[in-house]
Amino acid sequence: MPFTIAYREYCDRIYGGWMGKSIGGTVGAPVENLKTRMAFTRETLWPAKIYPNDDLDIQVVWLEAMQERGVWLSHRDLADYWQDRCWYNFCEYGVFLHNVQRGILPPLSGRWNNRFFMESEGCPIRSEIWGMVCPGAPALAAEYARRDGELDHADASVWCEMFLAGAAAAAFFETDLTRVLRAGLETTPPDNPVRAMVAEVTAICAAYPHWEDAWRLIARRYGDRDASKAIMNQAIVVMALLLGKGDFTETMLLAVNSGWDTDCTAATAGALLGIMGGTASLPAELVARMGTSLACGIEVRHKTAPFDELVEDTARVGVEMALARNTGVRITDAPAVSVRPRPAPAILLDAAYPEQPVLWRARATPVTLVFENPGERPIRGEWALELPAHLHCAAARGALSLAPRERAEITTAVWHTGEVLWDRNLLTLRWSGADGATASHAFGLCGARQWTVYGPYWETWDVTRDATDPYLTPAGANSPIFVPDHVGDSWNHYARLEHPYLDEARLLREDIPDELPARVELGEDFFTGADLAGFRGQACFYLVRRLVAAEPMQISFHFSSSAPAAIWLDGAEIFRRETPREVSPHDQALGPFDFGPEPKRLVIKLARQTDHLAGCLLPITNTFIRPGGRSWLSDELGEAAGGACPDDIGEVAPAGRES
Repeated sequence: MPFTIAYREYCDRIYGGWMGKSIGGTVGAPVENLKTRMAFTRETLWPAKIYPNDDLDIQVVWLEAMQERGVWLSHRDLADYWQDRCWYNFCEYGVFLHNVQRGILPPLSGRWNNRFFMESEGCPIRSEIWGMVCPGAPALAAEYARRDGELDHADASVWCEMFLAGAAAAAFFETDLTRVLRAGLETTPPDNPVRAMVAEVTAICAAYPHWEDAWRLIARRYGDRDASKAIMNQAIVVMALLLGKGDFTETMLLAVNSGWDTDCTAATAGALLGIMGGTASLPAELVARMGTSLACGIEVRHKTAPFDELVEDTARVGVEMALARNTGVRITDAPAVSVRPRPAPAILLDAAYPEQPVLWRARATPVTLVFENPGERPIRGEWALELPAHLHCAAARGALSLAPRERAEITTAVWHTGEVLWDRNLLTLRWSGADGATASHAFGLCGARQWTVYGPYWETWDVTRDATDPYLTPAGANSPIFVPDHVGDSWNHYARLEHPYLDEARLLREDIPDELPARVELGEDFFTGADLAGFRGQACFYLVRRLVAAEPMQISFHFSSSAPAAIWLDGAEIFRRETPREVSPHDQALGPFDFGPEPKRLVIKLARQTDHLAGCLLPITNTFIRPGGRSWLSDELGEAAGGACPDDIGEVAPAGRES
């Protein structure tokens, strides 16, 4: 028997969810990313100013996508609307924008070059819209959440969004928190860490009802230096909901006072309570302070819309969803809405990467072209792969027949020619059916980062302790084990940032062939010591790149390194830090700098102090790049590479039935 809800009650619960979301985001924003316990009270919780919040803003984009494009949204629909209406280009949002505009599409866009933010909070915080438009259908809400989360995340973050979307959908018909959380968890894969976390936090809260004790155990188990790590923040959400016992303000205090990504945790908990209890569950004082209109920080139609309008528009999409997809729910007394049909089945085109989505200096990249017939009738036609002039492929066209529901894959290989390895390389797969139907799919390859690596260089003794070599003395050579208090040097080296291990002035101008540098290609902006050399231990390395842009543009860099580091651009020092730090993509902002067709020489010096070395150099454009926009920063090779078909391509491997 289907669930039934009156339209007026449905709207009230949506209002409670959006208002609870907004209040939570507002009270948590001032202390966002403080990883400590705090002591706000009911009297001090409300801040002096209300700021826009990405937790809600991107969900408004998804609402408008459903209003304008219908409820049958694909990865591509979501990516299109994000690029059109949301300028946010920081953290995982920036990773998504850079990936998708390179043609690295969802779901890979959330994983590729996203080591730090892949499992962060950016997608769990935008889960509620899917539950709101899919009341009573946790699995359907989670399906949308998965598609959303894969834009800019993977693994635990996506599972957290699925969990929360499913819980929000269940909250329209269930008032018991335990059952709401269980309904959300059942939408996630078995044995994933989100299920284990909820079980453990539930047990902690049952055994330790004082929040400070529960907080200590949760932080010990799930705490992370990344303030936005999804698992830790969702643990705080679950704790706040359980120990708050349905009291909205108390739940907000627990979420905010627990630290980490406080605007997100409070907003998530507030939204779920608001859906479960409707507007009656929200404190009148906080609702009055929140006001009656949105304050979005992005260019959406609802930028300053009244909450009443946001609620009505959300509910109308939910009514269409109930008529088109969510048939297990009946919304009574609802206004008439247009039910847009599911797009007619047509051939589905895609591209997959057997290895990495990277274009290399002098070897080919395998690319698998995917053709799928979703319909009930056989189709046949011709396909063609269109490439820019600097790219070539082993197989660029062919003919294919597909039976109903059949999928075919054809693996080809792509390589480049020229003196620049462009960062963005877009290709288009086109289909011309015998029935006159056409389709196309654009995708891309990212140019590999071209590093020239000098080193390792090191010293065998600590110059702060001995000004001269204590081993190779005029009196003769001595092993460290025969020099008092120096036996530890048998297992260590020394490296100093201030010491020039080669002719640095020359290296800032040109290469030094006598040092036998290594050429290292990396697909991503992150690197480790193992990427640079097999050498283990303390040592100094110099990394060099030659960077160009197809047209004049300004570029900033976000740099991070676990080792003391110095950076020069065209001979001018732009960064120096003597202390090591753990790597994060937004550790140090550098720039902006002017780039154009004339190469600029970038030199990084790393004085590794331990066995471990990690770093990243993320180029960031200072203006929002829309699809098809200006070129990006790329690597100048200094000599033509590629050309004829490389020897390592192998055979072109079709896995379908050629016509």
